[in-house]
Amino acid sequence: MPDPLAEILRLVADGRLSAAEAAPLVAALEERDRDRASGPSLPAGQAPAGDRLEGATRSVRLEVNEGGRTVVNLRLPAGLGEAALLRVPGMTDTYVGRIKAALAAGERGPVLEVADEDGDGVRIVID
Repeated sequence: MPDPLAEILRLVADGRLSAAEAAPLVAALEERDRDRASGPSLPAGQAPAGDRLEGATRSVRLEVNEGGRTVVNLRLPAGLGEAALLRVPGMTDTYVGRIKAALAAGERGPVLEVADEDGDGVRIVID
């Protein structure tokens, strides 16, 4: 059976589903996985304390540059962005941990910038 999260991300990448439309689907998948892992769940609409976001809804922006020009500029809701991190080719556990820690701490701004001398690179920003 195909991975439901991978399918949602593919639909977003193909433009058949917006990030806003995908966010509740990803949230439902995360809740299902959390329920399976932890047993009884919290009342409907109540998130565990560690999952609460302070202030306005945040987003994760992924920018990919090739030859000094931006080829990808994708903004995702924070929950979808965090789930997508695990499926980015070349994303090390160290980078994923750094981004997750920044999300958990409520940080905003650039959290990861990796580039080479040719202008190829990735930048991840929490808005």
